[in-house]
Amino acid sequence: MRLSRHIPLFLTFFITFFTLKADTVPYKTSDEEIRRMLVESLRERYDIEGLEFLANEMSNKLNGSLLVAVRDTVLVLHSYGERRLTAEPPKWNVAEENRITDSTLFDLASVSKQFTAAAVLNLCRQGKIDLDDTITRYFPNLPYKDVTVRNLLNHTSGIPEYFKFKYTLFGSTAFIDNKQLIDVIVRNRFKRTFPVGARFEYVNTNYAILAQLVEDVSGMPFEQYVRENIFEPAGMKNTYFFTEIVGIDQATGRKVPPVAPDSETSDAKPLQRFAGKVAYGHKGGLKFAKYDRMNGVLGDKGVYSNLGDLLRWANAYFIDYKVLPKEWVEFASSRENQLCSGDLPQSIYGYGLRIEESPKHGKIVYHGGLWNGFQHLFLYRPSDDVVIVFLSNYYNKAHSGYSDKMLDIFDGISEFEE
Repeated sequence: MRLSRHIPLFLTFFITFFTLKADTVPYKTSDEEIRRMLVESLRERYDIEGLEFLANEMSNKLNGSLLVAVRDTVLVLHSYGERRLTAEPPKWNVAEENRITDSTLFDLASVSKQFTAAAVLNLCRQGKIDLDDTITRYFPNLPYKDVTVRNLLNHTSGIPEYFKFKYTLFGSTAFIDNKQLIDVIVRNRFKRTFPVGARFEYVNTNYAILAQLVEDVSGMPFEQYVRENIFEPAGMKNTYFFTEIVGIDQATGRKVPPVAPDSETSDAKPLQRFAGKVAYGHKGGLKFAKYDRMNGVLGDKGVYSNLGDLLRWANAYFIDYKVLPKEWVEFASSRENQLCSGDLPQSIYGYGLRIEESPKHGKIVYHGGLWNGFQHLFLYRPSDDVVIVFLSNYYNKAHSGYSDKMLDIFDGISEFEE
């Protein structure tokens, strides 16, 4: 039985019971009591011990946070390890000021793309952007005249990956921004890697251009537009952009001191108000990852958030439709990367979201994140509103395969015994 059907039946029982008793017993069920009843119902229905077993197993490698929920009801919630690593996980004796907690902010890497897509679709539904507009309508000097907004969203543009560009192309700017990136593409006129619509190739440049498109069409800084139209409707009060974390402010022109043109990183640090809240990325062998100069490019990455806000997002976007109407959300979370030949790539991509049609677990909507020492997974299953989030600030594949194991438990495929 789907939870979306199960909960109304459950609530109907309690509402009916207390209505029948109303004439004889002066009793009113509080919201907290209803929530407690729902939680108990879910705990009876699902193998929480099995989920906790897997969480405990993951703790031997995971340096980060994990959450498993059904709708807005949290079933499993844990955080392990250090914001800045001093030893390989697991490390249990962590200094309090360095401890990862459930509210710790992580650089979401490519998990950020779904917010950019939602911002673009919001402007589309308002008639300010058409998915079939060519991007040269907005950026006349870009050398990709037949690429459309849709091609950017579904990664069929053929535009090359900007991660492969030489840092020296951007001068001495500490953190490259989206306008600079587009200017560099215009000046160098990089060739496409394939004709538009001929292939699906996941490329971050697509979403960097989309972020600048949102800014230009809305007349607002990208950060402001997304905050007001995406984060705030979703109730995400603890979500920020990298530019806000380090204090790059378009309104005042505040910038980080320049670096050598051939430098790949910057020594910038978070503003004091974020210093004790953010996790720092680490690559293999505990190698601390300084901020990459490309961190300043937004849209493809650049959002910092935590478990609570990501759960709020899952509910507001996929379930309650507080950000976009249902038809637009379904649009974003369905296959949209069919090629111009009519062929369907093996990888299914919507708008800012990957999709898997699993023979075992049904339709799954998800996105990973891998950037500069961070490694994540955000997963939502529409059939029963299961939400799974793994956030890590260490490249060690700690959560590899665990989402599948957890879905096995939800589907009664796997059982754990004490």
